[in-house]
Formats: sequence, structure tokens, C-alpha cells
Amino acid sequence: MGMQVSNSMIAAKAISDATKDVNKASERIATGLRVNRAADDPGALSQANKLKAEISSFDRVKTNLSESNSLLSQVDGSLSQISSILVEMKDLANLSASENDATIRANYQAAFASYLEDINSIASGTLLDGSSILDGSRNPNTAVIQVGINASDTKTLTFFDSSTTGLSIASLNISSTAGAGDAITALGSAIDTTASRLSTVGAYQNSISIIGDFVDSSVLNKTLQYQGLMNADLAAETANLAAAQIRQDAASAMLAQSFRLDRNLVNYLLHSKD
Repeated sequence: MGMQVSNSMIAAKAISDATKDVNKASERIATGLRVNRAADDPGALSQANKLKAEISSFDRVKTNLSESNSLLSQVDGSLSQISSILVEMKDLANLSASENDATIRANYQAAFASYLEDINSIASGTLLDGSSILDGSRNPNTAVIQVGINASDTKTLTFFDSSTTGLSIASLNISSTAGAGDAITALGSAIDTTASRLSTVGAYQNSISIIGDFVDSSVLNKTLQYQGLMNADLAAETANLAAAQIRQDAASAMLAQSFRLDRNLVNYLLHSKD
């Protein structure tokens, strides 16, 4: 009788263990996760949560870089427009310098003055957080970008005064031959200055692009690490489920057989008294 009780207890424990394994494998298959609670793997969950926080921080960095690219594209477009206007103004100055008719020179000057207004309009309309970054009014005329997940991971973009005052062309007048000559020299310098600034913006854009590639790579690597820690191996869990169900069925059969043996033994003992 003691052996039968022992067999029943062994079978019951086997059923309990197999049922836990069935439930665990079923949960992992249903959620797709290997770690569904801290008890499943405390170390893995702690590391996964750290990775998740870093991925979230990198996503914020990607947003910062995207916004910076938009700003730099705006600045690039504005400087390109200003550069084109400066070339047109220099052409007018050349025409006026070789023109003897005062009336025609006055017409050139009217167009020239209009171009000066256009440059100032473009400069004042190129904004960051509501203030212009190309008309000399912003101080400091910089933008600090968070380019990494650590507090020290920043990049500073420095912008320029590209108004007519900043380019030293505000007072130019080509209505006279002498004035036109002065304008040719000043505009040549302004064109060179603007070209240099366009190169600086291009360098900023290239730098942001390189940082963006690094961030994308970091997000991918950390996501793969996170998935490796958290995601269930569905093929393995399916096999674990099948094996646990077989053990569960076998233990159930063992327990049922033990119960039948117990009943048979009781019946034998009862009948043996008759």
C-alpha cells in the first residue's frame, strides 16, 4: 500500500511539473516573449530594460538630427538664394560701371536697391525657434544639438549674419561710375563669403548624416540585443510544449493506473475477509 501511495505522489508531482512547463511554453508562444515577468529571468529583464531605455533615447536623437537637417536645408536654400542675388547685383554693377547715361544708371540702381531688400527679407525670414539666424539679431547665433544618449554628446552649429549689413553691402549705390566700381569689389567679396558659408553648411550636413548612420546602426544593434534577450524561440518552445504535454499525459496515465491499483487492492482486501 505504501508503494502505491508513493507512486501516486510521484505521478501527481510529475503532472504538476509538466503542467507548469506546458503553461510556460504556451505563454511564450502566445506572447512571443521568453521573459514575461521578472521571475522568468531577472538578469535578462534588467538588461533588456536598460537596452529599451537606450533605444528610446536614440529615437529622440534621430528626431533631433532630422530637425537639424531640416534647419540646415533651410539655411542652405536661403544662402543659395542670396548667392544668386549677389551675382545678379554684381552684373548690374558691371553694367552701370560702363554706362554713360545717368537715367539708365538710375534704373540699374533701382533694381539694385530692390535686390538689397530681397537679401534682408531672406535673411530675416530664416528662423530657428522664432528668431532669425541669418540677420545678425540672434545672440549667440548657434544651435546646440543632442547627437547622442549621453549629456556630453552635443554638437554646436554656428550661423552667420548674411544680411546686407553683415555682408558689408548695405550702403552700396551704383548710380555713379565710382559707386558701381566700389560695388563690384564689395560684391565679389560678399559672393566669396557666402560661398564659404555654404561650404560650412554642407560640412554640417555631412556631419549630421554620419552621426545619423551611427545612430541607426546603434539602434539596430541594441534592438537585436533586446530581441535576443526577450524574444522566445518559437520553434524551441513548440517542441517544449509538445514534450511537456507528452509528460503530462504520461503522468496522468500513471496516476490513473495507480488509482486503479489502489482500488483493486482495496477490493481484494475486502473480498478476502468474506
